[in-house]
Amino acid sequence: MKIQKKIAIVVQRCGININAGAEVYALKLAEGLALKKQRIEILTSQSDDYISWNNNLPANEEQQIEGSKFQIKRFPVLHDRKRILFGAVKRIIFFTQKHMSIFYKILSPILDFIFLKSQGPWCPDLWKYLEKNAQLYSLIIIKSYLYAPNYYAVRKAHKKTKVLFIVTAHNEPEFNLNFVNKMIEDSDTLAFVSIAEKNLCHTLKPFSKKKPFIILPPGFNNNIASNSDTDTRIMHLASKKFFTYIGRIDKNKNVNFIFEKTPKNCLVVFAGELKIEFPQDERFIYLGHVTEKEKIFLLENSIALLMVSMREAYSIITAEAIKHKCLVLALRGCEPIEELIERYGGCLCNEENYSEIMLNLWNNTNSFDRKSIKSELINIEKSYLQNAVKIIDLT
Repeated sequence: MKIQKKIAIVVQRCGININAGAEVYALKLAEGLALKKQRIEILTSQSDDYISWNNNLPANEEQQIEGSKFQIKRFPVLHDRKRILFGAVKRIIFFTQKHMSIFYKILSPILDFIFLKSQGPWCPDLWKYLEKNAQLYSLIIIKSYLYAPNYYAVRKAHKKTKVLFIVTAHNEPEFNLNFVNKMIEDSDTLAFVSIAEKNLCHTLKPFSKKKPFIILPPGFNNNIASNSDTDTRIMHLASKKFFTYIGRIDKNKNVNFIFEKTPKNCLVVFAGELKIEFPQDERFIYLGHVTEKEKIFLLENSIALLMVSMREAYSIITAEAIKHKCLVLALRGCEPIEELIERYGGCLCNEENYSEIMLNLWNNTNSFDRKSIKSELINIEKSYLQNAVKIIDLT
């Protein structure tokens, strides 16, 4: 009997306690494929931190899911993020792209190399492994474009097996780097998490229209530990009115907009990874990381989830809020988020009236009819099991 070849998913870091979007997506997609009886491995770095790029996680880890299992193979990171060098080369690249594009094209091999190596995670054992063993896999899935393992995995594997590149495109300068073009060119099929992301990629990189594509939106995590305890700080919120922000708290997520625009006397509860200085202000509470059960508690009890990021390919937390009939108050300008809200319900507003709408909701929490939020529809349409079927058809 012919042995079924494995499928590999390459992502910059991965573990059950890592809550960033691409990393959670890779883990849940692996679970979906495992449930469809596919032999699946995640290839990633040993890091659990995207700034220090440490080696905190074990080299091998087995994950169980409803009687099925899959492997996470991790490879050592040689150095942390070279922040000064990374910042310098990024400025040089963006300047030459804007003012001397011909020089960037000429110098891009060395500039992109320095960008990838100084940003990290720099783990050459990973792509050396793929260079030697790519033919053992029926498909290599690459999740997102910005990191060294993702780029070199495409380059080392594409001549030996099929490559599916889940682009996760953002409208940001990094997406215009030349190595991203090479990743698209070397992939057999592209995948997008939303129609808006596909349109963005086709607009910014017209040559990508020639590639076959599939749509693979994130699904939902239905494995909630019902017996886990909820932190008393969170339980105390049950008697309060509050807005919620869930996700990475950093300037690239436009979080300062919330700090600046939240009206007096309102309360916003923040949960997630803190990457900037948190203000000492009675309007804001920082909880740190929360469990899935605690996240659901926040969504079900808050006035609204505040979404202000302009750089999203999808926004998993927006979809999760909709699933739990939590109003999403989103800032216009991020097409994937607009796509979710226009199809499933929520509230879109401009910078000028964001504070006003927050205040109206604070004073009248019933001013928005949550029955209009199509939680049942989004739960049907977003599924990692459906994604797994689409992927299996490519092998």
